[in-house]
Amino acid sequence: MRALTDVRVLDLSRFVAGPFCCQILGDNGADVVKVEKPDGEPARHLPPFVQEESLYFIAYNGSKRGVTINFRSPEGLALLRRLIAKADILIENFRAGTMEKMGLGYESLAPANPGLIMVSISGFGIQGPYTGRPAFDEIIQGMSGLASMTGEGAGPPTLTGTYVADFVTGLYAAIGALLALHLREQTGRGQWVQTNLLDSLVSILNTSVSRYLLTGQAPRRQGNRNPLIAPGNIYQARDGHITIEVLTQDMWEDLARAIGREDLLRDPRFADVVSRQRHAEALDQEVQAWMGTRTTEEIVSSMERHSIPCGPVLDIPALVKDPQFQANQTVVEVEYPPLGRVPVLAPPIRLHNEGSPRRGRPPRLGEHTEEVLADWLGLTGGEVEVLRAAGAF
Repeated sequence: MRALTDVRVLDLSRFVAGPFCCQILGDNGADVVKVEKPDGEPARHLPPFVQEESLYFIAYNGSKRGVTINFRSPEGLALLRRLIAKADILIENFRAGTMEKMGLGYESLAPANPGLIMVSISGFGIQGPYTGRPAFDEIIQGMSGLASMTGEGAGPPTLTGTYVADFVTGLYAAIGALLALHLREQTGRGQWVQTNLLDSLVSILNTSVSRYLLTGQAPRRQGNRNPLIAPGNIYQARDGHITIEVLTQDMWEDLARAIGREDLLRDPRFADVVSRQRHAEALDQEVQAWMGTRTTEEIVSSMERHSIPCGPVLDIPALVKDPQFQANQTVVEVEYPPLGRVPVLAPPIRLHNEGSPRRGRPPRLGEHTEEVLADWLGLTGGEVEVLRAAGAF
């Protein structure tokens, strides 16, 4: 028994945000059925590849069963409607308005399944001038303001090293589905949950939007420097890089002692949080002078003795060897024919007693079509063959 055992989820989504959301639900026991067109969703054809299998697809589609349906055939569309009528949650991330054009908008589906929770993920939302635009993570990083805040001060706007909008939106979509599921227990009714990449990414921009609206101050690119506190930066050690973040007055005093610079505590430029932030560049030079003569191991050891938040900057090869990474069992292996056992990231949520999330393997294309049609719709083998012959999948 896991938290979402007996919950049926129909996954019509593609690429990252929707599949990531559905994987979270599947990790927690939901019966997630991924619906793909007969030649597969686009992510199956994106690199990186191992033996012609897409790791991009594998990364976001674990803990699911897979079926194929030909949406373009009347028989396929009718079959999809029958599956939706049996679902607790339907998740889609087509462009806004696409489901309505297919005759599968929430208002059309709810009469046949009043308890249905439909989660729609779009780039910009369901209203406004950008509603029908296509959007991917990098587009949203640029339009949300995030890229304008990222990078060196004299350099151009910079994208992050991974998807941000997709993952945040996937998390919000999963939370929205769970909120609607809990509300359904009280009301007996499903509902339409909506989230979009733009709003999701703007929501994590710290105080930037409110600060501008209240004070007129817009954030500027400052490289790796924390824009709100100092010292907070990535510093060069003799053999690598170190990040420290000094948020409180006590931490600052401890840092000054750790680097043998108690004299800095008497410097009016560094007297309090506001002063240190105002003179962050000068303070960084003082800290860097100490850091640059020591190894990362020496720095981390010294910072730990003084309880200063600190950590080495690790690349991926170093990360997977890190003892904390290994102690957390961050990677698990799942069987995925024909690759055999494939290392994937484990669910980061752990439950203390029972029902902890567990990562299952991704489905092969159409692997569970007959199985799901029997489980969800009670179709016999002969009925499945009739649908196959009619071009439903």
